Amino acid sequence: MENVKIGFIGCGGRSFVHLRHMKAIKNVETKGVFDPNEVMVKKFLKEAGKDIEVYENEEKLVKSGIDGVIICSPHTFHFKQIKLALENGVNVLVEKPAVVSYEEAIELEKIVEKSKKVFVTGYQRHYLPRVHGARKIIEEGKLGKINFISGYLAQRWLEGLKEERGKNHWRFIPEFSGKGQLMDSGSHFIALLFFLTDLNPEKVSAFVDFKGEKVDVNTGFLVKFKENAIGSFAILGIGTGLREKTVIWGENGVMEISVSDNSFFVHYKGEKSPVKIPEEKIEVENPLQDLIKGITSGKKPETSLKVIEKVALLSDRIYSEGIKF
Repeated sequence: MENVKIGFIGCGGRSFVHLRHMKAIKNVETKGVFDPNEVMVKKFLKEAGKDIEVYENEEKLVKSGIDGVIICSPHTFHFKQIKLALENGVNVLVEKPAVVSYEEAIELEKIVEKSKKVFVTGYQRHYLPRVHGARKIIEEGKLGKINFISGYLAQRWLEGLKEERGKNHWRFIPEFSGKGQLMDSGSHFIALLFFLTDLNPEKVSAFVDFKGEKVDVNTGFLVKFKENAIGSFAILGIGTGLREKTVIWGENGVMEISVSDNSFFVHYKGEKSPVKIPEEKIEVENPLQDLIKGITSGKKPETSLKVIEKVALLSDRIYSEGIKF
């Protein structure tokens, strides 16, 4: 079997995670890389530990004969780079968020469908066995109709990024980031909501606090879903460490999911105490494995395009309809 040839667009932090995962998979090799930042390219080449061709732009990389590309560039570059790759017959793994607007999400669906190529988004939570266990409980109707969902994601985002690169970090520049914490780490939280449930956002009320920055830092929002469930959520860019929890109230019980401390419980109506959500293992453990399995055996990606569409729709509604201060 010939090796699967992979290229990298962008040498940001997540690229090194994918690179390490790649080293653990047989018959997969890194064939090329592009990043306008020469310092990051040198760091990437050192981590790779071998000679890899460096390309002067994305177009030359995707036309170099590679089978797949991993996109780890700033958010606003994603759509253009995804489109370039898919239209040149190259399978894609893109870091979150896949796109920065609902308009891009709708166009993305058309491009992926036309290309017939594998499209994976780097939502790591969607590969956790207990997350799949939670989704199975919901899909099988054991929780009953969902009435209410509450949750939050909070981390030391604002201070941490400033310590890393100061106010010039690309995540603070809308031309590169698209938006702030809601679209950045918050994308993981919102995607998990739609990965677990079939809910569809209908009405939104939100408050968005920029903390004097050009991008949002703290956001609180209420959602009325078409299925007549209500949601109350917060995405915070301030904190002392990563804290994340989702609580789902159904007619037959309550489910608690805390990815940050690996705490997964369900308490069914009539039972004295909650029980741990069982693991539901899948054939892949991370987005890179998902991409490779898709290329070699036609596996369907864990994160559907419908999830990506809903993430973009809800995010757009929060930004456009929320009260900003």
